[in-house]
Amino acid sequence: MSSTSRVTNLGVSGMDIDQTVKDLMAAKRVPYDKMYQKKTTAEWKKAGYNAMYTAISDFRTTVFNNKLQATLAPKNASSSDDAIATVTANADAANVSHDLVVTQLASGVKKTSSAAITTGSSKTTLADQFGIGGSFDIKLTNGANSATVTVNGTDSIYDLVQNINNSGAGVTANYDATLDRFFMSTTNTGSDSGISFAGSSTEGTTFLQNNLKIDTTAVSGKNAKFSLDGVELEQQSNNFTISGVNYKLKMVGGSSTEPVNVAVSADVDKTVENVKAFVESYNTMLATVNKALQETRYKSYTPLTTAQRAEMTETEAKQWDEKAKSGMLYNDSILRSLVNGVRDDVASPVSGLAGKYTSMASIGITTGSYTEGGKLYIDETKLRAALTADPNAVNKLFGTDGDTDSQDGIAVRMYDTLKTAMDNIVSEAGVTAGVSDDTKSNLAKQISQYTKEMKSLNERLEDIEDRYYDQFSAMETALTKLSSQSSWLSSMLGSSSS
Repeated sequence: MSSTSRVTNLGVSGMDIDQTVKDLMAAKRVPYDKMYQKKTTAEWKKAGYNAMYTAISDFRTTVFNNKLQATLAPKNASSSDDAIATVTANADAANVSHDLVVTQLASGVKKTSSAAITTGSSKTTLADQFGIGGSFDIKLTNGANSATVTVNGTDSIYDLVQNINNSGAGVTANYDATLDRFFMSTTNTGSDSGISFAGSSTEGTTFLQNNLKIDTTAVSGKNAKFSLDGVELEQQSNNFTISGVNYKLKMVGGSSTEPVNVAVSADVDKTVENVKAFVESYNTMLATVNKALQETRYKSYTPLTTAQRAEMTETEAKQWDEKAKSGMLYNDSILRSLVNGVRDDVASPVSGLAGKYTSMASIGITTGSYTEGGKLYIDETKLRAALTADPNAVNKLFGTDGDTDSQDGIAVRMYDTLKTAMDNIVSEAGVTAGVSDDTKSNLAKQISQYTKEMKSLNERLEDIEDRYYDQFSAMETALTKLSSQSSWLSSMLGSSSS
């Protein structure tokens, strides 16, 4: 903008120059205002796509979970004696019963002072507590793990505890000041666990035996021993998994005549709950997308310019904005393709499945009327009957990973359908509402181009406005001179006639 002094008031001409320039510029600003409206519309559309991307992505997470056997075929497991062993089952556990007899629990190794250990009057340092000086090493070995701990007379017994715990040997130490005893134990159990001090310095061994009163004989832990369905087995821990069943042994018990019975069965209630959650999530996503597709587009309501907004009340502007933003994704091809795709995924049977449960309808999941846009409904009685007849029906129908799309389970094929829609949205609008982190999507490029063109247009408009003011200023200057000359001439003529 030029630095020319502007004449804005009523001058010799009697014109309101500001208003005149404003009126002249109104016509000149039309291309800029149209560009602003296009940019704003593109920004609203980008934000609309972002909302759709989020809704689709959230639902795709649900679909992923419904590809998993743990969701589609959960299992119940029970123990006839929880005091001896508790159990849970993974989705791959067979629906059978097992006989369990526990003969030995897994254990680690513990070392404890045989008597009170403090000989000095203070426990500030090991030197005060035991009368030792200098430093020496203790080597700790627990199975495959070993570490060397340096003992300093200037350290306290609590420093020694911390050094052992942080050594990485898999040995935990503790000092009980009330009992005045030192405790050590392995962090693992089983025959691979143990505590050995082999390799310790002579001073270290003496300190362990005479000061801490710890037996330095190498000792190993014990495995859990049990019979499962008549087969003798061992495990390093009391917690283990065999054939999809998770066992937690708690005490020795059971016998060959009265073993602990471990029963595994399909969890029909949990499966039904998971199917309901899937259908609810599907209906929510579909309703969100359908709403965007069907929202009325008011083409005559374009984004308000600054001048237009200034002429409206706040309520009027808000109502206008609501109509202007409406229908940004009306009948959008990406969203329409998505809806058609997921509805086909739901309606199409899974080819290659044996038995009668090969479609959603066969297990009691159907669509409502056409006007509901594909909303799903569940006949729980029919679903439970299908799961009673074939506990794996839902797992096969949803989670089968076939060689072709028609052979894929419903969740598997829908997962791919959603990915295609998300990729298309990313190409068109990116994954964010703004453009600061998006330079590749079509809408981001459009918005950036509009911004660039608007900047250029605005610079030209400022130049034109300055030129108008310069012209009116020159006119006022000329009129002022003319008026001055006229007055002089009149005064001269008047003096001559007198």
